Amino acid sequence: MKNLKKIIIGFILILLTGTTILIWILKVNGVKIFDSEKVEYQPLVSKDAERTSEFENGLNIFLRDCGKCHVTKNKLHNYLGNVVNKMGEEYLILYLTKQDSLIENKDKLALAIKKEWGNQPNNHNFNYSKQDLKSLIEYLK
Repeated sequence: MKNLKKIIIGFILILLTGTTILIWILKVNGVKIFDSEKVEYQPLVSKDAERTSEFENGLNIFLRDCGKCHVTKNKLHNYLGNVVNKMGEEYLILYLTKQDSLIENKDKLALAIKKEWGNQPNNHNFNYSKQDLKSLIEYLK
């Protein structure tokens, strides 16, 4: 009987310790609510003012091509937030259309981005028109 009590007390202590650690990890990472319902994807759109046709076209391009890997431009880790200002329009266009060439030529920024995101095998080599690129950049601003 004494051994059974020890086993039960030990199990409860392990359970409490594990729960406490889990709660602490969730708190540190900012997780506050568990939602059992899966919310349908809604892109975060930052422009509240007049949304131009160029912006809408950029949003559609983003959802079609970019939204497969990038949830949205300002959600989660915010890694696309302010991307146009960080990279500059010209470099961003190169990165979107010729990332493999940038990597092959050992471009420092392209290599750093690829390394930061775990050297994913996929590259940005989209074949966009100038107008599509202009629209996508307008959306990302």
